[in-house]
Parts: sequence; C-alpha cells; structure tokens
Amino acid sequence: MKKTLSMLGTVLILLLILDLGVTGLLHWARESGRLGSLVNYFEYGRSVPGKLEQWAANRSQPGNLYEAAWRSDILALSAKYATEQSAAADIVVRGYGMSFVNNILRKAQEIDPRLTLDLHSGPGAPPNFTYALFLDDAQYRQHGDVAVLGVLSSAVPAMAALSNRTWVFEQPAPFTYPVFDLAGDGLARAEPVVNSVHAELTIDAQPKLQAAWSQQLVEEDGFYTPLTFGAPWLDISPFARLVRRTLAINHIEQTKREILAGAYPYEEVLRRMIVGFSDTARADGQIPVVMLVQSRDPADADLLAIAKPVLERDNIPYLATAELFDPRDGSGFLNDGHYRPEVDRQFGRAFLQLLERLGVRE
Repeated sequence: MKKTLSMLGTVLILLLILDLGVTGLLHWARESGRLGSLVNYFEYGRSVPGKLEQWAANRSQPGNLYEAAWRSDILALSAKYATEQSAAADIVVRGYGMSFVNNILRKAQEIDPRLTLDLHSGPGAPPNFTYALFLDDAQYRQHGDVAVLGVLSSAVPAMAALSNRTWVFEQPAPFTYPVFDLAGDGLARAEPVVNSVHAELTIDAQPKLQAAWSQQLVEEDGFYTPLTFGAPWLDISPFARLVRRTLAINHIEQTKREILAGAYPYEEVLRRMIVGFSDTARADGQIPVVMLVQSRDPADADLLAIAKPVLERDNIPYLATAELFDPRDGSGFLNDGHYRPEVDRQFGRAFLQLLERLGVRE
C-alpha cells in the first residue's frame, strides 16, 4: 500500500513538473510569437468562460468571434441597407444563412451582377438563427425581394441550442438565438435573455441577468454542460485543458447523436419553419427560396429527405446542394469543410436558373 501511494505521489509530482514546464513553454511561445500551432492546440481546451474572457479583452484579434453575428447588430445594418437601397436594383436577394449560403449567392452575383445581395449570416448558423433573423427582418424587406432561407445540415442539432458557445467548443462564438419547439399547429419561440454584445460585455455587472442567463442555459439549452463551462480556474493547467477538450468534444458529439435520434423534434420543427418562412414571404409579396446545404459528414441530417415533402406539397422553391453535387465526394470540399469555389459556382448557376423559372430573372 505504501509503495502504491509512493508511486502515485511520484507520478503526481512528475505530472505537476511537466505541467509547469509546458505552462512556461507556452508563455514563452506567446511572448515570442513562436510555436503558434502549439499555443493554439492548448488554447482550444480552455473553458468556454475562459475563451470568452480572452476574446472580450482582445476584440481586435484576428479570428475573434466575440462580436460576430449578434442579431441586433445585423438588423441595424439591415435597416440602414433598406434606407439606402437603390430603387433601380434589378434583383434584390436577402439571404439568411451562413458562409455556405453567402458563398453560393456571391458566386451567383459574379455570374449575374444585376443581383443585389443583402446577407444576414452567422458562423455555422443553425436553422433557428436563420429563421429568427428572417422573421425579425420582415420590416426591412420590400415587395418583390427574393428571400433565401439557408439550412446547413451540420448545424441542425443546434436547433436545441441557444448559442454557439454551447455546441462549438473550440470556437464558441457567443451570439445567441431562440429555440423553437412544437406548439399546437405552430411553433413556440424561447428567446435568450442575452441578445446583444452589450449585454454580453456587461453581464458580470448585472447579477440578475447573469443568474437568469445561467438558469436558461441549464434549463433550455440541450448542449449546456459543466464540462465546458465549469471550473474555469483549471484553465491555468495545460494538462487540464487537454482533458477538458476531450471530454467536451465527446459530450457535444454524443448530444448531437441523441438529438438526431429524437431527443428534440428537429424534423417537424424544421418543416414548420420552412412552411412558416414560405407563408410569411408570400404574404409580404416576396419570393421564398429554401437553400438546403448538405455538408460532407455522412452522419448529418438528410435535409432533402426531411424537407422535400413540405417543399413539394406547398410548391416552395428550393435549391438542394445534394441534388447537384454528391456530398460523399470529398473532392468537392476544402480542408475547412466548405465547398470548393468551382462547386459553389455550380450552385450559384443553379440558383440563377431557379430565378429564371420563377420569372424573377430573364
């Protein structure tokens, strides 16, 4: 027994020495600007509060997502755009999506410069973000505009989340969005209590808001866990960061599998979003187009299988990337998971052909 305890004590001391050595190495690397990939490797394991605190203190740093995609800021820009929009614009396309949708629409604009784009997007944005933005942006759209609702297959599980911070551990952008759930024949919308970068920046000085937000994350966000948010003081240890990163990623992947297995009624919610999008756009005199972007992970939700019944039933125009390029063909993707520019151009051309069939473009 004494030998065992002695051995454990020796191992712990060696681990502590190693941990202190790596801490010193990382400090030197940051100060000298060297070994950037090694520094980033260990930074990925910081707790979500630890990452957000660093982002808040260094908001001009490249890759900082602290101020990205807050809906209040996007809508303010939309209001400015609506005021300045030229009445001479031939075809106005208002996109609600993420980088995948933006890339496709920009390629379409390259082919046909008559398109005027007003893009509303967030990094890896899930359908609850894009649908909420579409609904809230109604006052700034105009009669005859083309409204595009983007749905990304890899982000479908995040329909049960209130923020990227709970389901994108390595890049936990703090922007928020509502969770929609089934209610009668429609949808109930649970709005996050933190909904602006100002609220995020000042939450430490508002105990009631902080308590309400913490409670809401626990009760209403399907991905929230102390594994990613708890004990930020452990961030001081590089070893603890490695352990947290492994546990966090495993938790998120398991939660995604549970959601896709039925822990959240994402299929019916998504279908009701699509129908609500189409009905709202048509009632406001706009042309709805649903853009289904199937990413390369075969474990993703099959967007076309989920959405096609209501798309065909209600005659809703759509573009599905899976009908144009096989997502199982890795040659069409960049290392970061986005489609290659030439494939996006193919999608952009298909989007223009769809506008022709709708009589929007001659």
